[in-house]
Amino acid sequence: MKNYYDILGVSETASQDEIKKAYRQLSKQYHPDVNPSGEEKFKEVSEAYENIGDESKRANYDSRRNNPFGNFGGGNFDFSAAFEEMMGGYRQQRPRRAPDKVMGVEISPVESYLGVKKEIKYDFLDMCKPCNGDGGNTSVCNTCRGVGTITQKIGNGMFTQLIQSQCPSCFGKGKIIVNPCNSCYGQGSIMRNETLMVTIPKNVDNGNFMRIPAKGDFNQGIKLRGDLILQVNLTNKDSFEKNGEDLIYYLKLNVVDVLLQKQVKIPHPEGDLLINLPKNINSDKPLRLVKKGYRGDSNSGDFYVKMNITNDIELPDETLNKIKELIEHAH
Repeated sequence: MKNYYDILGVSETASQDEIKKAYRQLSKQYHPDVNPSGEEKFKEVSEAYENIGDESKRANYDSRRNNPFGNFGGGNFDFSAAFEEMMGGYRQQRPRRAPDKVMGVEISPVESYLGVKKEIKYDFLDMCKPCNGDGGNTSVCNTCRGVGTITQKIGNGMFTQLIQSQCPSCFGKGKIIVNPCNSCYGQGSIMRNETLMVTIPKNVDNGNFMRIPAKGDFNQGIKLRGDLILQVNLTNKDSFEKNGEDLIYYLKLNVVDVLLQKQVKIPHPEGDLLINLPKNINSDKPLRLVKKGYRGDSNSGDFYVKMNITNDIELPDETLNKIKELIEHAH
């Protein structure tokens, strides 16, 4: 079993105020925002304070240290924890993580093709510095006596069941705030805004995720910020569309373009392309340029040009009559 007194650097007879003072000093020293290499130590310090930071949990911890099997059969006995103690900590406890913060980032097909740097501005919950994320001065919850849960007995006789649920008074924290912080009003966190410059890789698709560690919201329970998850929202733009590894461009032509032009200039992320218009233009059948689409790990997609012919053009009557005469003369 871990010695939480040694971790906080206090004696086993230390007062609760001394424990709290040691925790605040160490958490500020090893917080990841201040000390990037101190995350593991910060987690260890937070775990120690969580177990001996209030009198009820401390008494329970001291009892388990002196006699690991003293609570066997009781409602709070953790068999897996006792097994780990017997095995000398053979299995490591899974580290607790703060919830992720998910937000969308809009990407165009061309930006996906080339990759792009995006400036992301967003709001997040940060740890309140004056109270170190505690929300103020706290005391042990009288309802659950610091456990964070309450147990109810349902039924009678032979058909009874014990139901354990989150304490409604402290919401599972095991403690309540008796003197709220003047900065965060007891929340333990303050809303701030941040600007990040992120590099979006090539060939991202709609719904893809990108994880940015420790840039999410502050979680009061474990005193850490979660990760920021950017979810790609691929939006068609400038007549381009992404379909798997294929790049699609929607080309609008009017009847005059078809009559007078043998070639048309097509925009492409790597530079404009000149393509020859076929004699028999079929708007239902796109032009295909092989290997001009997105480049995958093993192959490349194609570039398709879908043509849409319209008569959306305004010409003087004199010009229209001349075109009509020329066409009739050609026949």
